[in-house]
Amino acid sequence: MRYGVTFGDAEAIDETAREILLVARYLRDPRTGLYYHGWDEKRQQIWADSITGRSANFWGRGMLVRHGAGGRAGLAPRRSPRSSGGYSDPAGSGRSVACVQDPVTGLWYQVLDQPAYPGNYLEASASSMFVYALAKGVRKGYLSAKYLEVARRGYRGLVKQLVSVDPDGTVHLNQICAVAGLGGPRQRDGSIEYYLSEPIVSDDPKGVGPFILASLEIEAFEGGALH
Repeated sequence: MRYGVTFGDAEAIDETAREILLVARYLRDPRTGLYYHGWDEKRQQIWADSITGRSANFWGRGMLVRHGAGGRAGLAPRRSPRSSGGYSDPAGSGRSVACVQDPVTGLWYQVLDQPAYPGNYLEASASSMFVYALAKGVRKGYLSAKYLEVARRGYRGLVKQLVSVDPDGTVHLNQICAVAGLGGPRQRDGSIEYYLSEPIVSDDPKGVGPFILASLEIEAFEGGALH
């Protein structure tokens, strides 16, 4: 999308918007607004539902990867020109994210909608991405100002719950899912148990990068004082 806008390539813009809409059509859950991790047109993969073709669960970082309106693919709600109808549903994005925010810590779980499931944990990379996307969406005017408090609660949770500091001042971000996928030689089945079985690490770039971006966005609203 950025390439298309920068170089005036309308075809690239339209193709990006078309792919965003395809992702929404096949991966978005109409009830919750959350995005499933994967979809198999042939319904043949070990993780695919025999009727819908979708995987079974909402993996935090997976939702962000697939969700063209916000997350790792763009990391903020944005205007999507022409064939998308002007927007990639930023308001719906904000609502769905806010609905699965942990009310106590302000963070988000590895499996987003299963907070009580044994072993489910508050995951740093998805939480950082959500904070960044929400705060940037508010700053750019794509989201209502009410979502800034959702982002602020998430950021406070990251600092209080998942950041640690060594005696020498070295900062660490903890509880990052190292990686998760579907299928392949390991026959990753997309079950909750699978997502909770992957290694949990500290200081992985997939968490640290979004945490830095989230910090910058929150700082923009706090006048340089991060809380």
